[in-house]
Order: sequence, then C-alpha cells, then structure tokens
Amino acid sequence: RTGRHGRVAAPAAALVVALAACGSGGGAAGGLGESLPSVEVSPLDGGNSIALDTIGGPAVVNLWATWCVPCRTEMPEFEAVHRERGDEVRFVGVNIGDDADQATEFLDEVAVTFDQYLDPDGSVQTGLAATQLPVTVVIDADGEITTKVVGRMDQTALEAAIDDAVGG
Repeated sequence: RTGRHGRVAAPAAALVVALAACGSGGGAAGGLGESLPSVEVSPLDGGNSIALDTIGGPAVVNLWATWCVPCRTEMPEFEAVHRERGDEVRFVGVNIGDDADQATEFLDEVAVTFDQYLDPDGSVQTGLAATQLPVTVVIDADGEITTKVVGRMDQTALEAAIDDAVGG
C-alpha cells in the first residue's frame, strides 16, 4: 500500500510544482545586489516609455501576463500590500506580451491601482534571466535587487521582502 500511495503522491507533487509558475525553472534566482535591466517599458495608460533601471527604490517590480494563472492569483495580494505600504515602497507591474486592452481588462477585474507598464517582447524577463512568470523583484533605496522570486509570491513573503529592502 505504501508503494501505491508513493506513486500517487509523486504525480500530485509534480502537478503542484507545475502549477506554481508558468514556464520552466522556478524559485529564487540570482541577480541579488545587481540593478534592474536597462530595458524600455511603456506605461499601460499611455505616455512616454521609461527605462526600467530608472525606477527609484525601494520598489517592488512584478512581471506578469493575463494567461499566467499564478500571476492572476498573486495580483490581488500585491494590490493589498500596495494599499498598505505604497507610501514606503513603489509598486510597478510589467505586463509581458499582452496587448494593452487585455492587460487593462484584467487589471480592472481585480481593481489593481499601482503603476503598470507593457513589455510586448519580454525584454525585461530576458534581462532578469527568468524563464517563467510571474517574476517579482524588490529593490532597495540604492536600486539594488534585494529579492528576486521566480514563481508565485504570497503576501507574507512579499511583506518580508519589502521589510528586507527598506531595512525594517
């Protein structure tokens, strides 16, 4: 019986891992102590594009897409933390690959209020050497990456990463 349960548990565990992020790879990644890549992103609501590495810290930068289930799951938690701590840390969303209408429709559904940018060709994701979504990067006041998570990040982990970046 134990063997049978072991065979059932292994596929179930693999499914949980597969559902944790959209793509291959996962978990915390390198790049700590480095800066955000110098990649141009366009504001979702129009306007002039900016270089991502000019975003001042402390900040949370979240890469996401509408087709990514973990991205959709974590977004309301990010919004909740933004509403609590947006005065001490900037929140920036970067949509990877969707058009503006798709991204806006999703953000309206979940009532996200923090700044959003578009990266239609995935240059930010490539610049962060991430092979899947979501990706969350937290930078400190000096603009250095203090946390990089590839895969879903819950509210507790996000709060801890912010505390680390702001020295709290």
